[in-house]
Amino acid sequence: MSRKYKYPIIVRLEDICPTMDREKFDIFRKFFDEMGIKPLLCVVPENRDPKLVKSTVDRDFWALIRELKAEGWGIAMHGTHHLATGKSMGIISGDVPTEYAGMSFDGQLKKLREGKHIMAQNGCDTEVFAAPNHSYDRDTLRACKKLGLNYVSDGMSKNPYMLEGVKCIPATPFWKRRSRGVLTMCIYTSNENLDGRETIFDFLRTNLYHVISFEEATQLKTSNYFISRLQEKKNFAKYVRLKNAARRKMEQ
Repeated sequence: MSRKYKYPIIVRLEDICPTMDREKFDIFRKFFDEMGIKPLLCVVPENRDPKLVKSTVDRDFWALIRELKAEGWGIAMHGTHHLATGKSMGIISGDVPTEYAGMSFDGQLKKLREGKHIMAQNGCDTEVFAAPNHSYDRDTLRACKKLGLNYVSDGMSKNPYMLEGVKCIPATPFWKRRSRGVLTMCIYTSNENLDGRETIFDFLRTNLYHVISFEEATQLKTSNYFISRLQEKKNFAKYVRLKNAARRKMEQ
């Protein structure tokens, strides 16, 4: 890394698949190209989640991902089918819909291998994994390690940490400027309206000096695992409070 980052920011784009809203995605792409930002694309290998169908199938989707990869954008395998098989307690999440957590190691290994094979077939093999709904367990990480998925974009700690031989780089469900620690901005390009886009763009313009690529983030130092886990539990409790407060406000 060419400079030290006191407050590194990673930009992560969620639910990238052939049925995403390509028009909205291209608006974000134009901004990132102008700013010199190289986001991490969370690519669903074979989407089966109807909630991610925002448009007709883009026949040029994989060509687009290969093009962006060649330009230096990061690629993460975002699940296999992005389809929850049940609910389970993960490492950092509550009892939420999950594609992996709670399954046997062999079951997870098989599903992850299928997703990685699809990515490789389309010229987009990667070492980075991002679980749908931020839900995964230790067996997920063990299977990731076995398949060469050496980095996970997830967690609510302030800094990266190692678990089951995999480097976990924080990606909290909420973001704001902090005085220290890693921030990953999880952006749902297909869902953002004009006001949402401008809020994101203004934040990134203001903090552009702190923005790094995911490749650079893999070189960040790790923190003590036990301290990181305490931070995650505290931040997850905060996230649940904020989520419940927002739900109650909507119900009023």
